[in-house]
Amino acid sequence: MARLRAVEAKVDEGRRGITVGRRSLAESKAMLARLDPDHPETVVPPEMARADDQLERTLAQLAHVSEALRTFSAQL
Repeated sequence: MARLRAVEAKVDEGRRGITVGRRSLAESKAMLARLDPDHPETVVPPEMARADDQLERTLAQLAHVSEALRTFSAQL
């Protein structure tokens, strides 16, 4: 059971790290957009939006993993 708790803790740590990363990415994107507010597409790389999408999908997957761990833990 202790190992299961350790895995849950690591998943939660990952979720927190990704959340911080998404926040930093959004701040960076906003800072870049302020360089040319009339044409932010010229200074904000499109990869930033894709990276945020991937981080969002990863958060959703980690939420599913957390739920599966809770379900599994409840069945023990």
